[in-house]
Amino acid sequence: MRRNTGFLHKNIPVYFIAFIYFLTSSYVVNGQNAPNVLTTDIDNFWIAFDSIQTIKEKDKQIELMKSLYTDKGTYGLKKFMELRKFDATKLVESINKYPKFWGSIRGNTLKIKPKIPAIETYIKEFNILYPDFRAAKIVFTISAIRAAGTTKDSLVLIGSEIAMGNKNTDVSEFPDKRLENFFKSQSSDNIIPIVIHEYVHTQQKADGKILLGQAIFEGACDFIAELVLKEPLTHSYLKYGRKHEKKLKQQFKKEMLGEDYSNWLYNGAGSKTMGDLGYFMGYAICRSYYRHADNKSRAIKDIIGLNYSDQPAIMQFLAESKYY
Repeated sequence: MRRNTGFLHKNIPVYFIAFIYFLTSSYVVNGQNAPNVLTTDIDNFWIAFDSIQTIKEKDKQIELMKSLYTDKGTYGLKKFMELRKFDATKLVESINKYPKFWGSIRGNTLKIKPKIPAIETYIKEFNILYPDFRAAKIVFTISAIRAAGTTKDSLVLIGSEIAMGNKNTDVSEFPDKRLENFFKSQSSDNIIPIVIHEYVHTQQKADGKILLGQAIFEGACDFIAELVLKEPLTHSYLKYGRKHEKKLKQQFKKEMLGEDYSNWLYNGAGSKTMGDLGYFMGYAICRSYYRHADNKSRAIKDIIGLNYSDQPAIMQFLAESKYY
């Protein structure tokens, strides 16, 4: 999901096929059948976590984290480690530095597995909504507090310790407000819109080069997730945006053709009011495009299939949205 607290970054979509795999609850990866949703990394992490609590020597803790978690990890975990630059050492350092956080988040991460049937149901709904759908695999992992979610090719990678945070999660050990701001509007059920947001990213073309393109790239995922879920999303930046849309709309217009994202995207740590409001602006533009379209199915294809790096294309999309 690319959004929220400054933990989320860009992803690179690639082509993959076959809704039939969802009907059989598996598809082929590296020549082998595998489940669509993996949670084994979560189980392995907590085994490693408990093991390192029994010793004080950092080197031995790292060895245990490596042997019990990262070495046994799914290919999704290994890709996440590569993309978000963490390893067994950084995991151990994070555990030792933020013990209250880890103690408070554990139970939430264990609530993911029961939600898998609902997640798979909504992915099927997405395929109905978007017939050009390409199947992807969802891997729930634990990172070193690196990201709530990102994607790579046909992989949706979820950092469960961030994605499952909520207002009751202990963030008192952190020096800034990024996680606090993200968690305060979160509930355990928000894992489903986070997954759908990231899943939409696997269907998109290259992300944006200017603020407008990147905002639509991110906001499209929230808008499509809302259509899939058939209910309004409750992310804090969307709630704030709905209340202040008139003012934000004019501010965004002044900056939308620039390449500086800092006032609008991936700025959860530094914003004085609300971070990631570019997500809301992209969402609002997509919403307006959809509402003004006579053919709603075609509008969904236009939103997901837009070349967000092509400035003439995004300017045409903005004009047709009639947002301004």
